[in-house]
Order: sequence, then C-alpha cells, then structure tokens
Amino acid sequence: MAAPLTTLYFIRHGETEVNRRNCVQGRRINPPLNDRGRRQAECVGRRFQDIGVDWIVTSAAERAIETGAAIRSHHPDVPMGSFAALNELEFGDLEGRHVTAGYNDLVAKWDAGHEVDLPAPGPGGESPAACAQRAKPCIQRIVRTAVSERRRHVCIVVHSRLIQIVLAAMLDGSLESMGVYKQKKAAVNTVDIGAADGPWGFAATARDINSIAHMPGDVVSRVSSSGAQANRCKADELVCFEVDSSGVLALRYLSPPPQ
Repeated sequence: MAAPLTTLYFIRHGETEVNRRNCVQGRRINPPLNDRGRRQAECVGRRFQDIGVDWIVTSAAERAIETGAAIRSHHPDVPMGSFAALNELEFGDLEGRHVTAGYNDLVAKWDAGHEVDLPAPGPGGESPAACAQRAKPCIQRIVRTAVSERRRHVCIVVHSRLIQIVLAAMLDGSLESMGVYKQKKAAVNTVDIGAADGPWGFAATARDINSIAHMPGDVVSRVSSSGAQANRCKADELVCFEVDSSGVLALRYLSPPPQ
C-alpha cells in the first residue's frame, strides 16, 4: 500500500465550563477551556510530542486555539493558523441553552431522521448541509497546501459537530452517517489522505476514530448530552449562557436559581 500523501488529525477541543454544564456551544458561544479542558489539552499535546507535526490548524474559537497551542508547545517552530470556516455549526436560538431544551431533539432529527438540511432554529441557525458547504473548501485547501508543501502530519483542532459532518462527508460521501462519528472532548481522529478523483479531490481512509487513549480516566469529561437526557435535572435546565452587549460570555438563570 502506498504511503499517504499526508495525514490529518481531526481533534476536538478540550472541555469548557459551557460543556461542563451541558449547554449548547456552537459558532457564537466562545468560552475558554476550564481546568479539566486544560488538562485534556495537555494530554493532546503529549499525544503528538513524538510525531513530526508539520502544521497546526484550528478554528477561530478560543477553546480550539488553546487546545492547538498545547500541541504547539511540543513543536514551537511549526506554523499554526486559524480559520473561521472551521468554526462550529451555528445553533441559533439553542446556543447557550441546556441540551435538553431542544438540542437533543434537533440532533435526533439530524442523526436518526437524516434531516441534514434542517437548520437549527432562529436567526443564523445552520443545517449540517450548510455547515459542510462552508467547511469543505477550507479542508480541501488545507489538503492541497499540505501535499504541495510536503506537510505530512497536520493537526486540525475544531469541534464535535463539525468533525462529525466532515468525517461523514469525507469518508462516506453522505451526511446521513454523522451519528456514527460522535466525539468525546479532546478526542483524536486519524485520517490518511491519498491520491484519487472524486468530490473531495482526494481519497480519505480513517485509521482511528474518537480516540481518547491519550487521556487517563480522571481527565476524561464526565458529562454528555445523552447522559443529560437520561438523567434530567430541572435545576440544570434553568442555566443559560449568553453573550452580553460588551461581548462577554455570562451565565444567567432563566428563573431564580434553586436555593
């Protein structure tokens, strides 16, 4: 088998406080990593310390840039850049809200119902198909650059739903398989790129999907949207994150917090 032209490592960012509270964190909500997330990012960095990383790419979100910087701490001379086209899907009115307040229902329509053209509710809400349309040209440019400049190992630090969208489209040619590629926080996905014709302009072969083998158990996140659905807590559902008029992310309650 021929050696890959380049290998892409799609990496989900580490945990944030919005993640910890099981609230929706999309394109507009932009928190930093929390303490656990920083430990997760350090584990990601160590995961790549002995790999000849040639390029680190992130979305424009702070949480992705912080996670990418942890990789770069082991490769200080490697170029690192951010691309807004790789930001997370915009979840519209669901951004900042608890996952049981509409998000889990929407995801079920996407993943089980295959309604990939259905946008998130409210102004600016994106569908998986729209998100794929903006991300695909960016991924293609990254691959072309990596191949032409002989960059063999490229870390792409982005977001859960965006990774699901890109892997489904790239590996399967359809967004209907998105649900197969669910991502844990700070997970790594390894994809070898080869020469081929086709809709992406290259062949993609997955070697590792949603791997968290680089993290000890006490660092792995303890929350998930499916867990929140199975163990619903009314007090948790009153929490909401919003961006205030000065651009600061603030936590508020939809009604007075429980005493």
